[in-house]
This record gives sequence, structure tokens and C-alpha cells, in this order.
Amino acid sequence: MTGRSGTLRWLQNARRHIESSQEWKDFTIRLFDAVQQQMTESHVNVFTDLLEAEKAFVLQRAAKAIQRGDLYKAMISQISTCLEEQLYSQVAHEMRDGDHLRSKLSLVSSHIRNGVMNLLEERPELKGKMHAFLNQPLPADFRRLTWRLYLSNPRVCRDYLSQVAANKAKSPKDREIFLKSRALLSTEPTFQHLKDNEVAARCLRNVLSYYHKLQGTATHLPDMEYFLLLPLLQVALDPAAPNLSTDSISALLVEEFITFMNLRPRFMRLSFTQDAAGTDVLGEVSSMLHEQDRDLTTVIKGIYSQAEETQESLLRAVKHMLQPAISTLFVGYLSMDTLLYVWDQLIIGLDQPSYNCFPAFSAVFILLLRDYLKTCQSPGQVEAALKTRGPTLSVEEFQDMIRRHYFKELYSRLHEDDNEPFPIHDPTQALPPWSYLSRVTVPPRTRPEDRKQARKEREMLEKQHKERLKHEERLQKFREEEERRQQESRLLQLLEETKGTFEAQRVYLKEQLTQEKQLRYEMQKAAEAQISGLEDEIKKLQEQQRPSMDDACSVGSLIAPAPSRQSLTPLHPSPSPLQPAPPKVTSGMSRNIEIHGKTAAMVTLDLLEQIMQAANAIANGHNAAEQGSLNAATREHLWNYSQDCKNAEIEVFGHHISREDIEKIPEPRRKELKKKLTGTIRRNAEARHKAQLAVGKGMLPDSVIYM
Repeated sequence: MTGRSGTLRWLQNARRHIESSQEWKDFTIRLFDAVQQQMTESHVNVFTDLLEAEKAFVLQRAAKAIQRGDLYKAMISQISTCLEEQLYSQVAHEMRDGDHLRSKLSLVSSHIRNGVMNLLEERPELKGKMHAFLNQPLPADFRRLTWRLYLSNPRVCRDYLSQVAANKAKSPKDREIFLKSRALLSTEPTFQHLKDNEVAARCLRNVLSYYHKLQGTATHLPDMEYFLLLPLLQVALDPAAPNLSTDSISALLVEEFITFMNLRPRFMRLSFTQDAAGTDVLGEVSSMLHEQDRDLTTVIKGIYSQAEETQESLLRAVKHMLQPAISTLFVGYLSMDTLLYVWDQLIIGLDQPSYNCFPAFSAVFILLLRDYLKTCQSPGQVEAALKTRGPTLSVEEFQDMIRRHYFKELYSRLHEDDNEPFPIHDPTQALPPWSYLSRVTVPPRTRPEDRKQARKEREMLEKQHKERLKHEERLQKFREEEERRQQESRLLQLLEETKGTFEAQRVYLKEQLTQEKQLRYEMQKAAEAQISGLEDEIKKLQEQQRPSMDDACSVGSLIAPAPSRQSLTPLHPSPSPLQPAPPKVTSGMSRNIEIHGKTAAMVTLDLLEQIMQAANAIANGHNAAEQGSLNAATREHLWNYSQDCKNAEIEVFGHHISREDIEKIPEPRRKELKKKLTGTIRRNAEARHKAQLAVGKGMLPDSVIYM
């Protein structure tokens, strides 16, 4: 059943809220005062001395005494509010959890129905609350439970099961009953849906065979008793009912059928001529028909007076016309839905002797067929009209006629016992006169036997109390152990989840570390290559400068060449003595040239040191912020490179492939695939770089020089 667990939950929550409310506490205090008043008036000292029925009677009288006060109204309002809040909270919770296949209205009605059924199952004595469904067809599950509560008789069920165990539950006419049951299901128009149902035929045979055995007669069962079992069988075989075996259904039907046959109205158990109650029912039907449609009553009297050639009264005509339908409670005269609706109205009033709905439904049955009956000319045509046109009547037609003409009378009869035949005193008002004697404590007068019996009862109650305490203690220990196990389970689950999280983080960090090492290695190689290139350029520059310096500073270059013959002839006068002599070549010209106090070697070392610092800045950045940016960019480049490799493998090979598998490929093919793989990786990297440039995402800082 959908939401049954949810129904119990919201109902229990509502009960807890009501019991903890101030309105409930005030009401129970007032109820206790009323109970004390009733006990004082009845001269009862201890409430536990009363029998269960007497306790219920005292509580009922006390509750009725205060049900018109303000505390009772406040308590009822609090109950209504708590029920509404818990119900709609449960519905909202279910809809939030994803139950979108059902509407909010269907969920609310389902929970209300399940809650009412749960309360009826826990407290069958509340079955009288079903009187609220007067003139309403019961839902299938409500009908099954309500009929079960009203027709329950465990003793009958035990007797039947014991007879079945002893193989004595069958009648001598068991075979004939089975054949007649199958024939009835096959020929009766209103039960054609059970025609091919073997379970229905066997259940009919089992129940009626046992019922015939209990009758102790050699005659056949009348057709009426076959018909009266069919509605009970229909409810037991309802598709929504729990799946039960044939034996279980038979035991249930035996209990309900025998109980119903014992509780049915007296006029059904005797013929109308033997029972005055039957005549009263027919007389009431006649008066209802005469009041609603006199023309119809005239037609009915005319039809039956023509048949017997005497002037028959309306009572006699109604008896001839309705006796077959009333004897079977309209089984065979109405469709299944309408028939079950009529039986619902009958069964919910079985506990009220003053309630009798047969006259009203019989009159409505005839009034709804008035148009067809007025055209009949003979009793045969009337009977045919009832059998053929009756199944066409709907539940709504019956409900409308009952509501307009007979509902108030039926309701008053159904609730006739609600009016107390004697007054109930309200303990909140002033005490009635002559109450002194009832307030005086009467000295106890007990015999030894009474004291012994009271002592035994007290000892038994103490023993039960101790056992109850032990049971509650065991339950408490069990709950604590269960909570501890659940807590351990939650902690273990949390530990496993934490371990999984840590392991995933460790693997991720390990991959990041590997990628960063690879990136640093590649950047170091690039820096070393750049340094090597710079060193080569320095060497080239040094080699280009060395020859010019040697030529300029060599000793041979300072020695003048031998004069030629022409140079010996002076063309000009000899220089004056004031002209300075040419400088002499010193030994300092042959040493290393110093520039600003630094030699070439020192300059070279300074240059190399600056180059190393530049390379380190290129590789690791100038400060911690640049180093973090470079590390992040390096990790992203490594991850992109890994993704490019994987995508290239999928594009070239169709799947991921390891380095060992590549090495196993023959040489011409391997070289071609490696070349194709390298080209694919380069193409993907270029495409990604272009996309990043297009959206303006510079992955490296501005201070980094791209080589």
C-alpha cells in the first residue's frame, strides 16, 4: 500500500504533538474530574475495580459531559491543526523526494484513507465512525476492512478450520453445490465477470457446503443463499485485495457469511406471512410510494388486480413485486457497483437495531423504474422490467433520490443511540442537590476473600509492572546497541570516504609533481642550450678581437723597416731640435690590456655570471609570485601536452596505446606512425594556442621571455 509507512509516520508525529500540547493536558485534567464525578455518583472507589466495559462506559459518559465546553473545542481545534500540518508536511516531503507521478490531491486522499484504515485496524471498536459514510459508496479497501470489522466472528472461523483439519467440512451434497455454483456464475447476467473464475466456483462450493452441513437438512439449499454469498465473494476477490489462497478466502467467507446470515434482519429469515416485521417493511414501502408517486401506485395495484381478478391493495401488490428482490437484497437486480453501494448502507448499520434502510432503498428502486413499470400490463412484464432494467441503474441515481427524500430519516435512525436516555452532569458546574452523601467517604467493608483477591490482583499487577519494566529495559538496550551499530557504520563509511578522498588527492598531487619536474627539466635544458649559445658567441667575439690586438701590440710591428734608396735623399730639411723624438716601445705593450681596472678574463666571468642569473630568472622567475605563476603555467602546459598525446593516440590509433606497443610495430610502419603522431600533437597544440590568443588568455606573465 502506497505511503503506509509514511501514513504511520505522520500519524504518530501528529499524536505526539497533540499529547504534548497544552490543550490536551487541560482536556485530560477536565476529563479526569468528570470521571471522578461519575465514580462518586456511582459509589465506586477505585477505577481499576471496574470491568473493561464499565470503564469504557464511565469514560464515554465523562467525555460526553464535557464535549460542549470550551476546552473540548480547543482540543478538537488543536487536533485538526496538528493533523493538517503533519499530513501536508508528509505530502510535501514525498513530492520533494521525486514522487511526481501522483498529484498532491491524490497523495493527501491516499494518506487520509490509509490513516483511517490504520486506526480502524488498531481499534476495531471505532467501526461506528463509518456511519459518516451514509449514502456514500465505500472505496474498495475501505469496503473490505469495514465488512470485515462488522462481520468478524473468530469462533466461527476456528470451528470451520477445525472441521477442515478433520476433513469434516463438506456436505453430502458437495458435488451438487459445486455444479450449481458454476451454473449460477455462468448464467446470472450481473456476475458474468466471474464466469470463468475457478477460484470463485471453488470458494462458493466450500462455503455453501459447510453451511449446508451446519443446517443438518437433507434438502437442497435455496437459491437465495447462493445469491447472498456473491457480494461477499466479489469483495474478497477484488483485484486490489491481497493475494490469498483458496483455503484462506474460503475461511474468510465462511466467517463473514455465517455472521451475516445471523445478523440479517428478521424479516429476511422468515417469510413475509410468518413475520410481522416483513409486513411492516412492505407497509412502509407502500406508504413511501404512495407519497412520492400516486399514479405509479395506481398502476401497480391495477396490474396485480387484473392478474387475480380481484381488487388487491397496494400492500399486496408491493409484496408480490418486491419479495424476490428483498429476499436476495437486490442481488441479481442491480449492477455490481450499485449492489455493493446498497450493501455498504446495510452493513454500516448492523450495530444499530433501529436502523433499517430496506424500505427506503426498495422505494427508490421502484421509483427509478417508474417509466418502465407504467408501461407494463402484467406481473410477468413487471418482473422482467425489474430484472432487465434494474442493472442499468447507477449509484448516482440512488444517491440523489436518497439525499432528496430519505437521508434525514436514515441519519437520525443511524445516530439514535447518540442521545442519552438520562442526563449527564457537567463537573465544571455546581454540584446537584442532595450530593452530600455521595461526597462522604464510605468506610470500606471487605471480607477476607475480597482482601485475598485484591492482594493477588496487586501482586499480579506488580509482577506485570516488573515484567514491563524489564521488557522496556531490554528494548532500550536493543535500541542503544542498534544506534551504536549505526554510528559505527556511519563512522566506517566516513573513514572509507576520507581515505578515498586522500588517495585521490595523493594521486593528483603526485601527477602534478611529476609534470612539474618534467617542465623544470625541459626549462633547464632550454636555459642550458641558451647559455651554450651565448658562450659560443662570446668565444667568436674573443677570437675576432685577438688578431687585431696582437698586430697592434707585437714587437715586430714597432720596428721600422729598412730605409729605401729614395728615402736616403732628404727632400725636406732635417727636423729642428725642438721636435720631440718618436716614442719608444715599452714592455707594457706585450701584457694584457686592462679596461677600467678589469682584465678580459674578469669581464668574461662577470658576463657569464649575469648570463646564469638571467637563465635562472627565465627558468624560475624573479620572485615568488612569478615562480608560482610559472609553476601553474608549467602544470597547465604539462596537462595540455598529456591531453594532446591522448587525443593524438585516439585520432591515430583509435585508442590509447603504450610505448611498448609502439616499439612492437615494424620499423617502416612505426616511423610513419610516429611522424603522424607528432604532427597531430603539434596541430592540436597550435590550435589550442590560437584559441587562447583569440580570447586573450595569456598563460605566461609579461616578464617571461619566450625563447
